[in-house]
Amino acid sequence: SESQISGLLSVCNTAIENPFLLFHAGPTYHMVTNAVVLLCHLLNGLHAMKVTPAFGAAESKLFDEVFDTFSAIRKLLAIHREKLPSKLRCHLIPRPNFASSPEEPFIDLGETLLCTCRGCQGFVLMACSPCVAAERARDARNRLAEEEALERQQQHQQQLDSVDIGELDQELDMMGAEFNVDDDELLNMISSVITN
Repeated sequence: SESQISGLLSVCNTAIENPFLLFHAGPTYHMVTNAVVLLCHLLNGLHAMKVTPAFGAAESKLFDEVFDTFSAIRKLLAIHREKLPSKLRCHLIPRPNFASSPEEPFIDLGETLLCTCRGCQGFVLMACSPCVAAERARDARNRLAEEEALERQQQHQQQLDSVDIGELDQELDMMGAEFNVDDDELLNMISSVITN
């Protein structure tokens, strides 16, 4: 309905105007992502209507407005998603296919990397059969496992890189160890420097 579309656009525009809202504790980020998924369903429906006589100037204007909002919020969510650990990430929203015919989806939600939360998965899988939904959920778990493995590998490599000590670091460590003494010895060293 018109009020639902207005509500979805309002949520997305608020997140675009105030991106820090995505960092709020709780499900704010997931709710915004699911609002974008609903915009994808709307865009797909409007795209499919393009060849019918029911697609007029009002529908064309609505498509343009929704698509502009979708483009901005998709970019914002993609940037935010990269900053999160893999277990906290919500859906990765796919890019639109401008070469798609009206029979094909404009935004193929089948390419979506699903969130691990079943409540979020329901938004993407709204138009799917239970078998397809189960298959996509399994694929999402597999992709999550791959992302986690890659993340662990990158963290391990960063640890190895930080442990690699060069000549300068070794000299600095030796200098630091040289002054790692108790207070009396340090006072004696300072007094000998002062007298010389």
